[in-house]
Amino acid sequence: MTVLMVIGSLAVIIFVHEFGHFLVAKLSGLPVERFSIGFPPHLVRLRLGKTEYCLGAIPLGGYVKVDLGVSGEARSGTPWPLRLMTAVAGSAANFVFAAMLLFVVLTFVGQDISRYPNVVGPVSNMLGLAVGDTIVAVNGRPVSDFAEVSFAMQDSLSGTLTVGTGSGRREVAWALREEALPGFQPFLKPVVGECLVGMPAYEAGIRQGDSIVAVDGAPVLSWVDLLQSVRADNSRLEIAFTRQGMPDTAWVTPILVDGVPRIGVLARTLTERVSYPAGRAFLFSVSAVAGGVVDFYGSLLSAFRRPREFVDLSGGPVYMAEALGQQAEFGLSRLLEAVAAISIAIMCFNLLPVPLLDGGQALFILIEGIRGRPLSGKGLQVAQQAGLLVILLLFALIMWKDLSRLFLRAR
Repeated sequence: MTVLMVIGSLAVIIFVHEFGHFLVAKLSGLPVERFSIGFPPHLVRLRLGKTEYCLGAIPLGGYVKVDLGVSGEARSGTPWPLRLMTAVAGSAANFVFAAMLLFVVLTFVGQDISRYPNVVGPVSNMLGLAVGDTIVAVNGRPVSDFAEVSFAMQDSLSGTLTVGTGSGRREVAWALREEALPGFQPFLKPVVGECLVGMPAYEAGIRQGDSIVAVDGAPVLSWVDLLQSVRADNSRLEIAFTRQGMPDTAWVTPILVDGVPRIGVLARTLTERVSYPAGRAFLFSVSAVAGGVVDFYGSLLSAFRRPREFVDLSGGPVYMAEALGQQAEFGLSRLLEAVAAISIAIMCFNLLPVPLLDGGQALFILIEGIRGRPLSGKGLQVAQQAGLLVILLLFALIMWKDLSRLFLRAR
């Protein structure tokens, strides 16, 4: 069932992208020779009018065969602004599709929000409380989680806390500056709530539900202990854990993400499903997709400063399939969010100004509009050959990373 969901999700993303090109091309009067989902050999071929519709056996892509006239030989004489719109229409469709999915999640399905406990952790404790103490009320107002503690303390910068301890309850006076609130970090057990596909912990064999016991022989009593052990050194770590009561060990080498050593695990927390009014959900959805676009190109730019980090975090079809499968196990909400993220990635990748990609075609058309004439045949040929080389090198890098994960992964 998971495999079918993964294949179906990828097929829908591809269809949305190609249909965007197809629809705008038809509306612009451009001749569409073929609309294909999947690559040959073709399982289905159907000709309607001047367009052939195909379903390929290899569900890893698709294409719309349409003459955008970048060589100066547009058959229909379509104005360059319409051809430019056709070139970017696939990516625009991906943007709309991603925003629509997030809107559905936020409005109808509900988004899972982590709820952190109102229990004092071992770091950033400015309240003089013991690790493990539970804050049950702030100024007489009952609280049940970390967020409620924070909100209650923001109402007044001083007062009294009702604290549950091992020996009962007691009242503790507190006073903090606004920037220091709430004065503690919540205590989280060292249990893995999610292990990110492609990251070192996942590749080393650690999975959701595993309880971390020690790192390089040092006991791990809370989630903070694990984070501090990982960030202290990015060399190979011996991580001892238990799975269903059985002890095990994984050797994990952290990778740098934004310059910080990480192994790709998230703590287990309680979750609450939250929905929003349609207006807020719409704004959140559009801003989230826009933020995803900024993050994608920001990561791409960081590749020039930290190329090793870029390679470590890259992934292709195998990575996407595994990530979708994992998110599907968390439920419909997480699956739709993952599909939206992949739709954003496909949109951004296709808009890169590389010949043979949508962004490259759009760039050629834009240059034509500015110059008043298309690029010369020789200049176009050189650019396309350079673009093909870039695409082949990038494809080889991505597939090497995908396959190396599969064959080098701890079993």
